[in-house]
Amino acid sequence: MKLGTGNHVMYGLNIHPAEHLDETLAAIKNYALRVKARVCPDKDFGLGLRLSQKAAHELLVRLEEFRTFLHDNKLYVVTINGFPFGPFHGTRIKEHVYLPDWSSEMRVDYTINLVKILADILPEGEIGTISTVPFHYGKKEKALAASNLLKFVVFLKELEEKTGRHIILCLEPEPDCYLDLLGSTIEFFEKIFKIKDSARRYLGVCLDCCHVVVEFESPLFWLEKLVQFGISVAKIQISSAIRAVAPGDPQRIFMPFADTEYLHQVRIFSKEGVLRFKDLPDALSQAFQGEWRVHFHVPLLWSGYGVSSTTDLIEDNFFRQIMIIGKRHIEIETYSYMVLPGVKLPIIDSIASELDWLKGKFDTIEYSATVNRSEKQA
Repeated sequence: MKLGTGNHVMYGLNIHPAEHLDETLAAIKNYALRVKARVCPDKDFGLGLRLSQKAAHELLVRLEEFRTFLHDNKLYVVTINGFPFGPFHGTRIKEHVYLPDWSSEMRVDYTINLVKILADILPEGEIGTISTVPFHYGKKEKALAASNLLKFVVFLKELEEKTGRHIILCLEPEPDCYLDLLGSTIEFFEKIFKIKDSARRYLGVCLDCCHVVVEFESPLFWLEKLVQFGISVAKIQISSAIRAVAPGDPQRIFMPFADTEYLHQVRIFSKEGVLRFKDLPDALSQAFQGEWRVHFHVPLLWSGYGVSSTTDLIEDNFFRQIMIIGKRHIEIETYSYMVLPGVKLPIIDSIASELDWLKGKFDTIEYSATVNRSEKQA
């Protein structure tokens, strides 16, 4: 959905298992179109497209068919999730989700295919974004990663010069990765921009609210600082982690969330400081007291199992700043819905309620701004 000041709101299709193109198309038909019918039946509906390496390869030879499908169903695409390369559901993924990373030509080739696809289907006059892995997993810089990224900037620049399509590669900081905290992210981009100033136009950040709050940092502060340092925040993922303050029995409360598919990094704010754990079972083996925050993407309006979501930590001023900046791609990302324990809304209801909530946030801000302008003019 396109909102005021040129912002687009969509939900991430990585919530649906789909590794081949036909499975992706089936997910759009069976889920996304039903969500569209609920939240914006008469308007164009943006897809937060996710394509695996296999699906991207298959789509390159079926682009005309896909363009027709989008047009006939009043759908459009301005962003692609290019983070997970391979299977993203129903198997052990964990730290393999970051592979291949930017030190590998496989990551480069895959992302080039995504750019070719997006350049072909991008609506006229819109900027495109592709979110990707945060350089690589771990803090030790890998050889070739920076040079591959800089070569990719040249590719994006040449693409714009030839086609007029402006596409931004958005690295998505995540706990325990080379880009994780705000400080390391700013330092990285400043170093890249010193080497190649033109990278400012083609490289940016995908700001994932779940990842930020797990690290006990503020989405609003991130947004303000990145803008201050001239770092593009073209894509924003509105997402929620799980938290519990001083849980009496962490094992009982959090064990249901220790699935075997995804990596659930943990941060505990304790009297010893912020404790960091690679995955939930590692934290549960020691059961420290304090405030627990766990990288587990839950629906924005969800609560249960003695824990709450971190949705209330996304400040209203964060949404206000997005409206002021404008032209952002705002994607709800709740990919771990399929492994969420306990009672939950049916998937269509869950996604629609998240989109309605998010749209309501922006509608309220837009209405308040209109009232304020009217009062000043009176």
